[in-house]
Amino acid sequence: MSYKKTIFTGTLILTLSGFLSRILGFYNRIFLSNLIGAKELGVYQLIFPVYMLCFTLVCHGFETGISNLTSRFYATGEKKNIHRLIRLTCTLAFLLSLILLSILYESAGYLSTHLLHEASAAPALRIAALSLPFVAVKSCLHGYYIGLNRSSVPAASQLVEQCARVGSIYLLSISVYLFTADARIAAWGMVIGEIASTVYTVLAYAYTNLFGERPVRRRFSRHPANIRPNHSPEPSMPFSVMVREFFSFSIPLTINHFSLTIISSLENMLIPFMLVSYLGSQTRALECYGTLTGMALPFLFFPATIVNSLSVMLLPAISYSYKQKKMMQIRSTISKSLHYCIIIGIFSTFGFLIYGNTLGNIVFGSEEAGHYVYMFAILCPFMYTAQTISSILNGFGSTRQTLYHNLLGMGMRILFILTMIPSFGIQGYLYGLLAGYSVQILLDLFCIFKVTSFPFSVEKTLLLPAALALAGSWLSDRLYHHLLLTGGLHPFFMLVISGLFYCAFFLTLQLTVEHCSA
Repeated sequence: MSYKKTIFTGTLILTLSGFLSRILGFYNRIFLSNLIGAKELGVYQLIFPVYMLCFTLVCHGFETGISNLTSRFYATGEKKNIHRLIRLTCTLAFLLSLILLSILYESAGYLSTHLLHEASAAPALRIAALSLPFVAVKSCLHGYYIGLNRSSVPAASQLVEQCARVGSIYLLSISVYLFTADARIAAWGMVIGEIASTVYTVLAYAYTNLFGERPVRRRFSRHPANIRPNHSPEPSMPFSVMVREFFSFSIPLTINHFSLTIISSLENMLIPFMLVSYLGSQTRALECYGTLTGMALPFLFFPATIVNSLSVMLLPAISYSYKQKKMMQIRSTISKSLHYCIIIGIFSTFGFLIYGNTLGNIVFGSEEAGHYVYMFAILCPFMYTAQTISSILNGFGSTRQTLYHNLLGMGMRILFILTMIPSFGIQGYLYGLLAGYSVQILLDLFCIFKVTSFPFSVEKTLLLPAALALAGSWLSDRLYHHLLLTGGLHPFFMLVISGLFYCAFFLTLQLTVEHCSA
C-alpha cells in the first residue's frame, strides 16, 4: 500500500472507532450528569490531574517506544525481536503500574485533601487507581499494533472499553448505587471498561500469534516504508542492546510527557480553586468545573477525533520519511495535514457558534453547558492545529523543542488562570487557552520551517473554508428555525437534520473546490 493510503487507512479506522466511542461517551456523560449531578461530575473530573500523572508513566513512553521499535523490526523481518520486546515491556510496565497503584491507593486521602482541596474525591481516586495495571499492558500491545500499522485492534479495543464502561455504569446504577450514586460509580465504570478492553487486546494478540502468521506476511506492504522483509535468517538483537534501544527512545518521551502532564494537572486543579474566588462558593465552583470539563469541552473534542487519529499515524510516517531524506514527500504530507486540520477546525467553530447553546440545552439540559460550548468554539482551529504540528515536530525527532513549546504554552495558560479567572471567571481561562495555543503554534512552525518549508494557501485553507462554513451554518440555522415553526419533530431530531444539512453543504462545496483545484 502506498505511503498516502497507509496514513489515510489508519486514520480512517481510528477516526471511525473514535467517533463511535465518543458517541457512547456522550451518552455516558448525559446519563452521569442526570444520575450524579454537576457537582459529583466535577469531583470525578477532579481526580484526573492526579490519575493522569500515573497513567503517563506507565503508558505514553512505553506505547510510543514499542511502536517505534516494532516498526523498525517489522521492516527488517526481525519478528522474534518484536515478541521479545513485547514480553520485556509488558513485564516492566505491569510492575511499574503495581508500584504506582500502591502509592496512589495509599495516598488518595492525603492527595484529595491537600492537593485537590476536595476530600470527597478520595474514594473515586482509589477506585480509578485499580485500572493502572490493565492500561499498562494494553498500551504496550497498542504500541505493537500501531507499529505494525494495524490500527483495527486498538480501534476495536476503544469501542470495547466504551461499551463496557457504559454498560457497567448502568448496571451499577440499578443495583449497588441505586440510592447513593456519586463519583465512585463513574470511577468503577472506567475500571471495568479498561479491564474489558485489556482482555480483548490480550486475546487479539494471542490470536494473532497463534493463527495470524500468513496475514502478517501478506500485509507487509501496508507498512509506511513499503519494505518487505528479507528472507535471510532473523538476526537476534542482544537483550542489553534491545533494552538500551527501547529506553533511549521511550525515557525522553516519558519525561517530556510527564512534565507536560504535571503542568496540565496543575492547570486543571487550579481552575476550580480560582473559581472559588470568582464565584464565592466551593460547591458552585465544582459545578462550574464539572459543566465545563464534563459537558462542554467534550463537544469541542468530538471533531478532534479525526485530528487525533491523523496525529497518531503522522508521527511514524514523518519519522521514517525524514530518516530517508524524502523531503518532497514530507512537504506534501505537512501541507495537506495542516490544510485539512485547519478546515476541520473552521467547520467546527462555525457549527458550535450556531448550535452551541442549543446543544447544551437539548443534550444535557444545561444552559450553562451550552453557553460554554458557544464561548469556547473559537478554540477549535487552534487546538487541532497545535496537536497536528506537535506530532509533525516529534516526527522530526525534535521532542525537546516540542516539550519547551508545550510548557511555555501551558505556563501562559496557568498565568491567565491565576490572574484572569478571579476577575472574569471561565472567560479568563478561554483567554489563556487562546494565548497558549497561539504561542505554541508559532514556535512549532518556526522549528518546522528550519527543517523544511511547505506550501500554504491562505485563500484555500482559511478564507474559502470560512466563507463556506459561514454560508452553510447560516442556511442550517434557517432550516432549524423553520423546523421549529412547523413542529412535529423532537428538537433533538430537528438539530440532527439541520446539522447533517450543514455537514453535507460544507463537504459538498469543499470537495468540489478541492477537486477543481487539483
